[in-house]
Amino acid sequence: MLSRSVRSLAGAILLALTTPSACAGSGQAQSQKLADWPQLLDQKKVDEARKLCNSFINSSRLSEQVEAQKCLANAALCGGEVLRLEGADTTGLTLGSGYTPEAADEALTHLNIALKLAPQDLSIHQGRLHVLEASGRFSEMIEAVDKSAEIYKGADALEAWLAYAPELDGLHQYKAALAFMQVLDKHYPGQPDVLANIGAFLDALNRESEAIPYLERAVKLAPKDPVNAWDLAGAYNRSNQIELADTWYKKGLSLMTDEQQIAQSNCFYAEFIDKKLHDPKRACLLEKKNCAAAERPACKAPEAR
Repeated sequence: MLSRSVRSLAGAILLALTTPSACAGSGQAQSQKLADWPQLLDQKKVDEARKLCNSFINSSRLSEQVEAQKCLANAALCGGEVLRLEGADTTGLTLGSGYTPEAADEALTHLNIALKLAPQDLSIHQGRLHVLEASGRFSEMIEAVDKSAEIYKGADALEAWLAYAPELDGLHQYKAALAFMQVLDKHYPGQPDVLANIGAFLDALNRESEAIPYLERAVKLAPKDPVNAWDLAGAYNRSNQIELADTWYKKGLSLMTDEQQIAQSNCFYAEFIDKKLHDPKRACLLEKKNCAAAERPACKAPEAR
């Protein structure tokens, strides 16, 4: 179980970046309003959207110039979707959707122009990170978030950048995720969610001895966070510091308030009690209370285990 900030946050791309496979085709122009470009792309009228938005790139209004570049970035991705076989840390390969290099390059060109015009528009920063991530260009993604954290000064910045942690986690890109979090630690030092994520990704890379100091700092900074406590217990467990693991599993459980989370965690804790504390009787009691009937190994007869 990774820390809270590795889970999904509300990290929607505000650019309304379209799914490329849903964008192919053209038709006769029916709109003269710049705000109509998302609808044109939804209707697969890519050429119309391009024509419309190109007509606004030199507008006297800065906001229209920016919106035109957003439109052209989205249009560039339409039809540029591909299946990618990407190397994944600790899990071999993963198959997912992404963009062709040509489509990504064109979209990034427009997004970079938009950023020069509107450096405090968070959606453009998010859009650039999305394109780089979906294209498997993780080293560039890390460079991009470093630049974005330097430029964008909104109060919602850290939450926006943290939203990419669960996405990288889902792609099993733990090394990239670790580097991404280390960039955030540089820009936002002492933030418990960032420290917890660094520890979680180090742990995912089987680097428990390095992970523990970060997780310890995270629980000190956020002592009422049950997930950070639970993750610290897990790292202690995997490094065979069993007494400390037991202490922090109990601490994490004591901080939880969601009944489903408590039951699931107790079920896992029962396995720890059985296998690491060698107390199957106690583990069985906990399993009967919290685990499905098929998930009670401690309750089996010794010869069946």
